[in-house]
Amino acid sequence: MDVECTPAIGNDRFTSRRIAIGNRVSRSKSNPRRESHTAGTGVLETSLRVCSGVPIRIAHATIRPRALSALLTWIAMRQRYGFVACIVLPCIACSSSDGDPGPSNDVLPPPMPTTSTPIIIPGGNGGGSQNEGPRDGGTQPLTPEQVTALETSSCAGWKTEVESLPALLQLVVDVSGSMNEEAPGPGDESKWELTREALRDALDGLPDTTGVGVLYYPNRDTSRSSRPREITACVRTNELIPMALLGAPGSSHRDQIDASLNRVRPNGATPTHDAFYYAFENGLEPSTLPGNRFMLLITDGAPTLARECVGDGRTPVDTDPIIAEIQRARDEGVRTFIIGSPGSEVSLGGSNEDARPWLSRAAMVGGTAKDGCTENGPNFCHFDMTQVSDFGAALRDGLAQIAGQIVSCVYDIPPPPSGQSINREAINVVVSSSSGDAQLVLRDDMGDCTEGWKLENDQVVLCEATCNRAKSDESARVQLLFGCTSNQVPIVE
Repeated sequence: MDVECTPAIGNDRFTSRRIAIGNRVSRSKSNPRRESHTAGTGVLETSLRVCSGVPIRIAHATIRPRALSALLTWIAMRQRYGFVACIVLPCIACSSSDGDPGPSNDVLPPPMPTTSTPIIIPGGNGGGSQNEGPRDGGTQPLTPEQVTALETSSCAGWKTEVESLPALLQLVVDVSGSMNEEAPGPGDESKWELTREALRDALDGLPDTTGVGVLYYPNRDTSRSSRPREITACVRTNELIPMALLGAPGSSHRDQIDASLNRVRPNGATPTHDAFYYAFENGLEPSTLPGNRFMLLITDGAPTLARECVGDGRTPVDTDPIIAEIQRARDEGVRTFIIGSPGSEVSLGGSNEDARPWLSRAAMVGGTAKDGCTENGPNFCHFDMTQVSDFGAALRDGLAQIAGQIVSCVYDIPPPPSGQSINREAINVVVSSSSGDAQLVLRDDMGDCTEGWKLENDQVVLCEATCNRAKSDESARVQLLFGCTSNQVPIVE
């Protein structure tokens, strides 16, 4: 860096001094020079970049050459050994070679500032700042004073507390006669009894802002037919619970779903295609609620009635039309989760055909396949409950995983207040926990996004580990702060 001291008031007795310390100098564009009326003293106001891209403001001071050298050495040492990334210094000036020399004592290096001067955090727990190469995320703990300084610093524009995009979840639940069978586990409960309680617990844990609709199928007696019939012949459509926000505990919608779980009596065949089609067309699709949309199909085997209630109720029917229905939903932005309950490993009708591959393919088409899965197993792509020793515990875990995926950490950037604007390079994310601890979440442009946040489609998206921590704390608050360059934190003493 070259630091040049040049007379500011045209006194020809002053000489220019240039000291090279291995980096750059950038003059202030708005006021590169400033007059001083101190006799015999030239004053320069400029900007030094002691870390790439971050200005250090130089204010007024009088400094002799020997003190200037000491000051610059102090700056270099502070940078070299990592005490700070960038600092704000008082002014550097040059004294004349003759005339009034000013104060007789050299100016000592200044103390660390106690103001909210921004510094660059080079990635927190492993990331990089935008000025030091690609940013790769991380988090940086903040004290309450640093949070306040970040909100009120000179670069701060506006801030807002945000909520994640809500989720809409349409349940399609198989309550055919086979759900009365005893389930694997320590007790003698049926598959339906364990499913009912697991669903109850899962719904209790979903945020109030989650939209939920439910259709049980067939939820009635069914009969065989070789001719198409109205869907009401094999699905009790009038028991569809419409899509609505869950609301707070004890809300009317939560009570409605809870009561419906108690009314179900497993019976009949398995008209999976009709049930999925009806739930999508009349439950999820018509909803005007905002949010990411999901279907959840829970079934214990192969479908035994085709579309329009055709079939004998015992022989497995073609699953390709159901796959096509799931693909249609995916094309409209709806992802479908699949849970295969015990029994889905063996089809009815004596065919001994494993029903799991079609459920696995349904998850693949629905956009919810597990990492590293294969359609034909043994690591299936859906939530396979056929190999567990405790169905109730496994189902609770599977539903918890699904809940974790549908409750997102995606935040819309709201419109700025009047007179304000949005600079996409000047967004900071602060997450405050229920205990009062705060973290500056650092931006990640590298792609893997484990810790930090990224900007996608003008939405702030928390990375996986950061998101999981935020979701595990129901009282966590997420703030977006606009105006100051991303990945900056103030120095506060």
